[in-house]
Formats: sequence, C-alpha cells, structure tokens
Amino acid sequence: MRGLIEEHAKRLKLSWIREHYHEVKAASNEEYLLKLFEMEIQQREKRKLNQLISQSSLPDISGRQFDWNGIHMNGDISKEDIIKGHFIGRKENLILYGGVGVGKTLSASLTGWNAIQGERRKVRFYTVAQLVNKLLEANEKGTLGKLYKQIESLDLLILDELGYVPLHKQGAELLFQVINLCDSRTNFIDSLLEL
Repeated sequence: MRGLIEEHAKRLKLSWIREHYHEVKAASNEEYLLKLFEMEIQQREKRKLNQLISQSSLPDISGRQFDWNGIHMNGDISKEDIIKGHFIGRKENLILYGGVGVGKTLSASLTGWNAIQGERRKVRFYTVAQLVNKLLEANEKGTLGKLYKQIESLDLLILDELGYVPLHKQGAELLFQVINLCDSRTNFIDSLLEL
C-alpha cells in the first residue's frame, strides 16, 4: 500500500505528501486530507520563493540599511513607492541617479527583494555590462529571441552601472532594444546614472 501511495503522489507531483504523508496525525479523514494539502501548498510556495530568489541574481543586502537623508524624489513618487514597488503595478519605470556610493544599487536591490518576497514577482538584476555581454553572446548563438522572451516574462528588470562601462555600437543597440521592450511590457529600475 505504501508503495502505491508514493507512486500516485509522484505521478500527481505531490512531493511533500509523497515523503511525509505517514507523519501527519489527524482526528478525521477530512482533517488529515486538509493537513496534507496545506503542507504541500506551503512546500510549493517555499520552493517557488527560493526559485525566484535564485533566478533574480540580486546582490546580498542582508543587514544593510538605506539612508534616505539627502535623497530627493521627483514627481509623485514616494519612498514607499520605491521600496514596496508600487510603481511595478502601475507599469511605471524608475531611474535612480546620483553620485557614487549614495545607495542606488542598495535601494534598487531592496525593491527587488521586496517584490519577490512580498508579491512573488519575477525579478532579474544585471549590471549593464553583464546584460550586454549576455545579449552579444545570445546574438552570436542565434538565441537572442529566447533571451528577449525571458526578459519579457519578468515583472521587474534592474539594470545597474550604465555609466561605468563604455558600450560599443552593437552592444548599445541590443541594450536599447531591451529597454524599448521593457518600456511597454516589463518594469525596470535603472540605476544607470548615479543617484
């Protein structure tokens, strides 16, 4: 019987249930089933979160605090809009600019982490040099369309350090295509100029 239960759970892609169904205690069949399903859902949510974090390539900012002193916001955007990513739902883009070391990367990363953890959004962080190299490589291999689709599927694209690396013509053109693509479909934070 145990083998058959595990086989069915595997076919139904119920990995937590397959491994732990025998550990659950309950007063009734309904309570038992409910507990099984709740634990399976929790496990799937945890796996999804871990996958989103892994795929994001966000820098580790644990323990770091952003200092908002001296930061000026243009327009109607607020600190909360940035940190909580409210602009994402409104399909607005965000450009952070200013001097070296004022926290552009930190605030953009904080927004990305919050978007993943709070709303399970698909986020990807690139330095512009990384993205351009990836675009050039995909162009050479003939897989540029696939990379564009991956970028299109994102909820938030974070580009960092545009002003630091000179781009040659083809790299700049490919980057412009990504920004143009994102302008209509994906939100992006561009800490390209210095905050």
